[in-house]
Amino acid sequence: MIRKIAIIASAMSCLTLGIISANGAGAAPAQHVLTEEGNVGVTFTQNFNPFNSNSLAAQMSIKSLTYEPLFEIDFLKANTSYPWLATSYKWTNGGRTITFTIRNGVKWSDGKPLTPADVAYTFNLIGQNPAANYSGVPQMTNAATVKGDTVSLNFASPAYQDITAIAGSTLIVPEHIWSKVINPAKAAITNPVGSGPYILKSYSSQLVSYKVNPKYWGGTPAATQVNIPSYSSNASATTALANGQLDWAGNDIANINSVFVSKNPKTNHYYFAGGNTVTLEFNVKYGALSDPIVRAAISAGINRSALASKGESGYETPATSSSGLILPNQSAFLAPSAKNDLLPTSSPTKVATLLSSDGYTKNASGMWTKNGQEISFNIEDPTAYSDYYADSQLIASSLQAVGINATVDGVQASQWYTDLAAGTFQSAIHWGAGGANPFQQYQNWLDYNTFVAPNPTNAAGDFGRYQSPGAEAAIKKLETTSPLDTAGVTSAVRTLGSILTNQVPVAPLLYGADWNVYSTAHFTGWVTAANPYMDPSPSDPALPIILMHLKVVK
Repeated sequence: MIRKIAIIASAMSCLTLGIISANGAGAAPAQHVLTEEGNVGVTFTQNFNPFNSNSLAAQMSIKSLTYEPLFEIDFLKANTSYPWLATSYKWTNGGRTITFTIRNGVKWSDGKPLTPADVAYTFNLIGQNPAANYSGVPQMTNAATVKGDTVSLNFASPAYQDITAIAGSTLIVPEHIWSKVINPAKAAITNPVGSGPYILKSYSSQLVSYKVNPKYWGGTPAATQVNIPSYSSNASATTALANGQLDWAGNDIANINSVFVSKNPKTNHYYFAGGNTVTLEFNVKYGALSDPIVRAAISAGINRSALASKGESGYETPATSSSGLILPNQSAFLAPSAKNDLLPTSSPTKVATLLSSDGYTKNASGMWTKNGQEISFNIEDPTAYSDYYADSQLIASSLQAVGINATVDGVQASQWYTDLAAGTFQSAIHWGAGGANPFQQYQNWLDYNTFVAPNPTNAAGDFGRYQSPGAEAAIKKLETTSPLDTAGVTSAVRTLGSILTNQVPVAPLLYGADWNVYSTAHFTGWVTAANPYMDPSPSDPALPIILMHLKVVK
């Protein structure tokens, strides 16, 4: 999910305008404009391609304003999903075949009907163009088939655990448009046609606007227009929020009670749901980072309490398990040996024990060295993401103190996305895939065959290029185990947790918040702790369901 999937920084505002008709004969329907800032530090380019992780729509997490999934899946509540472009699905053939019943009466924004053939075409496009498979759908054994109002997908092995990728993260596109697109993974799409609640109204390098899709199957959304402005940093977005210009934010906002809630406690709120595990992603092809013992030592040298209290303003808690499981959400899967095995503060003793056993000694400068080479790497994160940039500095400081030469490389957000996708980074802080099901997380961290092998410069997961037959086998084992087999699922999850513990392809840092700051001044119906009907952040693929829940305050 960028799924998030949770997006690091985003914000929204709304403005109610009364538009008077030109002839003065009467008032036109009121316009309710909602301004969404889907990310910060992104350089706007006119590209709304849902299959390209470097497109504006992907980086701003606004693909689902236009394109929609078959089901909306709630990452906060296990076994909770909502029929969307499909009304039902059924597994057969021992989990190797899934058949969707496609909703009748849906139209594309250009007026043509959305048919089961479009759904089949979308999955066939992904199957024929692996670089376009951003959601991680397993390879099909043959082309998707259509029978009446149903579409069937066939896989070589059981794909039960892939339901989120298949039904919840894959966005459906129209065949009559995309059959004419050359190289769908890289094409620039300037005028997107989709089934979603909004259609593109205008584009500039500073502002993108959407208007209501009059042909939307789900009815008329409360917001008649959605604006997406460009903000350079968390700080500028926070200023806009504090000034009352924005009222739905996905940012980590320091001192949120004083800068936002206190301005109007009746309308200004936040709900930071714990929905993912934030990690330090290692490029395992780079220098000393190729050594799992070095990676384990780096993990041991990090002061996670400082990250939580200083970098994340106390809104996120330190990770306590090297398994990467989201705790307490996924505690039922946790192996006893992985419970509380991550210390909250840096452990120089553990760092020394690990590196000494690996042949490292300290040089005259107090840095760990082997064969004349120091352990040296940088942590690349956007300067616009003020919390991650602060976390990077805190990590570098704690590692320097234990003799590991870590530095910080602050970059633009667009560069960060490009480097992650291409594997041209050394290390980076990144949010986890999240979800109630551990499969999404582990696949995102460990599945080289799904994310890297077919997408060497456009990977949507396994950014660090970790490749292991054992990990692939464990991923496949979990992927093919029925959710009804509780013992089997738990065993497979613990195998993957053990790989994360022992190989440390990523180092768990924090239990990440799904940022959600909102105002009820103009709209109600937001996701709240009392009503967690969806991941609350303003991000894909949750936008359609959240926007259709909103109601205008009268």
